[in-house]
Amino acid sequence: MMRDYIYKVYGGILAVLLCCPLGQGGTPPTMMKDPARTATALAYADSVMRGMTDEQLLAQLIMPMVFPKEGTKALQEWDHLVACGFGGVLWQKGTPERQLFLTNRMREKATIPMLVAMDGEWGLSMRLSGTIRWPRNIVLGATNNLATAFEYGRATAEEAKRMGIHVNFAPVADVNNNPLNPVIGTRSFGSDPQQVAKLVLAYGQGLESQGVLSVAKHFPGHGDTEVDSHKALPVITHDRTRLEQVELYPFREFIQKGLGGIMTGHLTVPALDSSRKAASVSPTITTELLQQQLGFEGLIFTDGLAMQGVIDNVGKGSVAVAAFNAGNDILLAPPHPQKALGELLSALKAKKIERSEVLRRCRKVLAWKCLLGAIERTPLPTQSLFADLNSERSKALCTRIYEESITLLKNNEALLPLSAPKNSALLRYGDAKTPQLLQLLRSDSEVDNYAIGLKSSATERRATYQKLQKSSLVLVAITSEKARPDAGLLQLARDKSVVLLFLTNPYTALHFKEVIAEAKAVVMGYDSSVDAQTAVGRALLGQLPMSGVLPVDLPPLFKAGAGIPLERKGLTFAKPEAVGLNSQILSQIDDIALEGVQKGAYPGCQVLVAKGGKVVYSKAFGYKDSRKKEPNNTTTLYDLASVTKAVATVPLLMIAEDEGRLTTKDKLGKYLDFLKGSNKESVSLADLLFHTGGMPAVINFYLFLIDDESYTSPLITYRHKSGFPIQIAQKAWARGHFAYLPTLVSHKQSKEYPLRFAQGYYLHSSVREMMREEIRDAQLRSRSYRYSDIDFLLLQEVLEQCYQMPLDQLFRQKLAEPLGLERLTYCPLERFQPNEIAEGQKDQFLRHQTLRGDVDDEAAAMMGGVSGNAGLFGSAEQLFPLLQMLLNNGTYDGRRYIQASTVRKFTNARHPRSPYCLGFDRHRGKGKVGNVAHSAPLSTYGHTGFTGTCCWVDPQNEIIYIFLSNRVAPKRWNGELSKLKIRTRIQEQIYKALN
Repeated sequence: MMRDYIYKVYGGILAVLLCCPLGQGGTPPTMMKDPARTATALAYADSVMRGMTDEQLLAQLIMPMVFPKEGTKALQEWDHLVACGFGGVLWQKGTPERQLFLTNRMREKATIPMLVAMDGEWGLSMRLSGTIRWPRNIVLGATNNLATAFEYGRATAEEAKRMGIHVNFAPVADVNNNPLNPVIGTRSFGSDPQQVAKLVLAYGQGLESQGVLSVAKHFPGHGDTEVDSHKALPVITHDRTRLEQVELYPFREFIQKGLGGIMTGHLTVPALDSSRKAASVSPTITTELLQQQLGFEGLIFTDGLAMQGVIDNVGKGSVAVAAFNAGNDILLAPPHPQKALGELLSALKAKKIERSEVLRRCRKVLAWKCLLGAIERTPLPTQSLFADLNSERSKALCTRIYEESITLLKNNEALLPLSAPKNSALLRYGDAKTPQLLQLLRSDSEVDNYAIGLKSSATERRATYQKLQKSSLVLVAITSEKARPDAGLLQLARDKSVVLLFLTNPYTALHFKEVIAEAKAVVMGYDSSVDAQTAVGRALLGQLPMSGVLPVDLPPLFKAGAGIPLERKGLTFAKPEAVGLNSQILSQIDDIALEGVQKGAYPGCQVLVAKGGKVVYSKAFGYKDSRKKEPNNTTTLYDLASVTKAVATVPLLMIAEDEGRLTTKDKLGKYLDFLKGSNKESVSLADLLFHTGGMPAVINFYLFLIDDESYTSPLITYRHKSGFPIQIAQKAWARGHFAYLPTLVSHKQSKEYPLRFAQGYYLHSSVREMMREEIRDAQLRSRSYRYSDIDFLLLQEVLEQCYQMPLDQLFRQKLAEPLGLERLTYCPLERFQPNEIAEGQKDQFLRHQTLRGDVDDEAAAMMGGVSGNAGLFGSAEQLFPLLQMLLNNGTYDGRRYIQASTVRKFTNARHPRSPYCLGFDRHRGKGKVGNVAHSAPLSTYGHTGFTGTCCWVDPQNEIIYIFLSNRVAPKRWNGELSKLKIRTRIQEQIYKALN
């Protein structure tokens, strides 16, 4: 009866309200611009309100804060809170499992569904354990990359949705222009209002792209204060002109771009409200300025109402009533929600708050619940929660943010990047440890390690500085905000080449002015997390560019926006837009590459895209190993497999032709005595390059290494049956036991057995001659196209005969060393550690081990890992200069390697029966099956490799695309990479970004 009475009395008010917009008039939030969705949301709100009492209406405007605790008492308290009908919940610190359990319980029991909110300025990790540790916003500000900020918002929104969260109290729109600010600091994107506004918009749009409400805070701007509003009330003393230019600017942009939520702050701004009321309880600021003047129509939340700043400001009155009358829609986290509800109810009855406003705001809140999906009651899945909240895609993005943020502020004498410095040391100055940084530095050279902690005594400090006198270069990693320089550090900077690495809040640098003046170089890494240490270490070694900018002013040292761009060693980088590519579309390559990791197409991969000679995308995904214990990076070496043909053998043939040592018209018999008198004597080099020489596709040379008496024939079967336990291909199985001939295979390397087949397997020097005999005696087929590895074994023989030099030495001398490609090599284990190389197949058949640094291809392995068809190892970034040289028609970095006419001849040649150029695979034609994306021009050439690799050169658009993976780890017959079409889908994405 009571409900009917209320609705009858106030039916006239409701009828008017139903015809009004949710807000006061202005720019409608983007989430409300679809008329059909908005009409549905309003209809939902109206249907719910018809049965609500005054208490229920008011309860919808209160959002308590709850810790997701364990235990019977906590569960009872939660059930009681849900039964009270409050409008939502703000979860505090806890575990994802418990919070999800309580959220599901609420979805089941709440009479009116509740909005679920989080304080996720840096994702769930701000409140929930066991989730990805995202960086503070100041790190994102240092990237100066709006596409990255959007992806950051999108990723944190995906985390939120997985947990049933509808509202994120982020982004922080405060312009932090006061270094002494005790509460905002690194939560802000920076001190430049225009740049803060851009990042706020990008982050907020990323959140809302996934249907999670973004909430800009703390209106009208909490950046320029030295008071923590949790403890007292800050005062912003600037005049209106300054407030418009700085504090209000990001909020104005946020509103004009149609983002959906704003949080009012507990701070007083006399220029905006002479009564000195806190903004959160000021009708002048919250209603007149925010809603009427700025036209904000979205949801308005107070900051937490238990904060001392607002409690002191209101005094003896009700904070809840004051916040309601100011114009806020949702009263956040009052210390006693039931008491706040009682105060609102009493005020309504006493006509101290307007009933029409109660109805309007309740309707608004309920409509937003519908828009945000809060009315959904289906339980959220509990399985795979940890995996879902720690996705490879998000981990890769987190790594990327740190990599893009590294900021070089000083670099006297071009000291950075480091070049294998001798006699160097790392001094950790502060309490946070730096093991990842040290490990990376030691991968390049010997580095001594020292530490001075906050509590180190004067005696300990003197002893450390004395030891450092023997070092010529000292990298000082400052890891604690409370760290302060001493006289010893200043003297060290005067005596030695010192690089200061700030792995902490950038404001810490203000205490090191004198040391910075003496230091040779200064790098800002922003915090001491694993990702930050790794990014700083790689940037110091030239493995990453330093492209970050300082997001805040550090007077008088550096201004916001400072940053010395430093390219990666040997590579030139550019933003995609600088070369005509769309960075947001290009960034979607991340999703495709990570899909391959998640669906088991490969443990990890590298992707590189370049245009016009500039690298615009270079990333590593997943892991080096199939156990997923070793994170991948862009320096990891991959077995390039048949890509070796296109980037080693063919360029060397071009050079040999330029030098007059051979021509492609030459016959094999001219160079190879072992083929004279055979049916292969008259096969030309061009025939081999076109794959029209009639050679067999492969020859299983390894069979002559095996003792025929050691197993019952056959050795291999092509259907699964007893006695053949080892799978070696999709439809092939082998015997489990056989013996190698001891005359050909030894377990120890020696002069007689020099050829490494794998660890613990070495082949006799006569094996190479036996392989030649097998090739000589092999049957020739018709001269139609048939792709063959044998073609390139013969081309290797020709090159080695012409130069009287092994192929690996020839490659190093003619290409790798001149191009500076230290990590593009045959036989990588001679120069690199196994953990620098991606894991290969688990070979249970021939080599009885997991390959790592030994070539997958058996023929190449039998030649000691050096072959014309396979054997080269490298990274995408090391492969790029060689391909760019080809794209440049034979030149790179001012040096000519191959004549332009020769490059054009090899890459443009056509054969009536072959899809190949001279040695390069190419676009087969629109609609035809091939290895190139259909969107690529017909002039595109390159190669693919068995281990999951490819490289493509597009002369028309000056694009280079490289994809490297270890899809054979651990199963060589893993076909998911091809099934998912990962390589061509990524290439298609490049052309979408181009168009």
